[in-house]
Amino acid sequence: MEIRRLVVDDIPECMKLITDRGWSWTPEQWQVMLALGPGYGAFDASGLLGTALTTPYPEMQAISGVLVASRAGRQGIGTKLMSNILDISPSALYATTMGQPLYERLGFHPVGQTVAYFGTFDGQAPGVTRKATPADAAALADLDREAGGYTRPAFWDLVLDPSGPHEVLMSDDGVVATRPNPTGVTIGPLIAPSATAACALVADMAAGRGEVRVDTDDADVAAYLTGHGFEERPGGCVLMVAGAANVPGDRSRYFAPASHALG
Repeated sequence: MEIRRLVVDDIPECMKLITDRGWSWTPEQWQVMLALGPGYGAFDASGLLGTALTTPYPEMQAISGVLVASRAGRQGIGTKLMSNILDISPSALYATTMGQPLYERLGFHPVGQTVAYFGTFDGQAPGVTRKATPADAAALADLDREAGGYTRPAFWDLVLDPSGPHEVLMSDDGVVATRPNPTGVTIGPLIAPSATAACALVADMAAGRGEVRVDTDDADVAAYLTGHGFEERPGGCVLMVAGAANVPGDRSRYFAPASHALG
């Protein structure tokens, strides 16, 4: 078995792994992840056996995409891939129920949890936002660093690229973005000074958009969503940290992550 860095040409093999494990990542998501940080794959003569990705920030790295092919389960491949990146810096990840025991063995501890809500928004857009442009990248990166805790200007340059698939709306003190998923769009990050303000941002983004997914840990935002056409579905994850007591930032203003992969 060989562990090496993944490249764009490996994405078709990565998608076979996604299908095998029943995940919903798209080729475009793999491209984004490999553009923002290194990913590693375990290979043998049969092809790709497993993956682990890391997105490095100055404060902490976000780990994601830890997948092992069903044919290669219980061979320690996930542990070997994780050991390849865990000594880099303090780490955070969003764990599925299946993955949580592995991460606990590797020294991660839970610090939060998101619940997945899906629905077609049945309310009205209050009109509290405007469309963000590349000229807003520096201001949004500063806001993201304050609330989410990560310094990641490259992420905002990518998300605000007019040729990309993302949409970003902003207010004076908040931001909401979307990215495509297989059935619609997923909201994230969602940053606002209060739950009320966060709900207004969601309404502006979700009105007339078809099916929308929101992953949140906030009870008030959850209640707003379920009151406007959303329902809880499987897909929530446990936020876990290793090498630090908690994630950085003022998480009271961070109502949905940039993604489970990016933190």
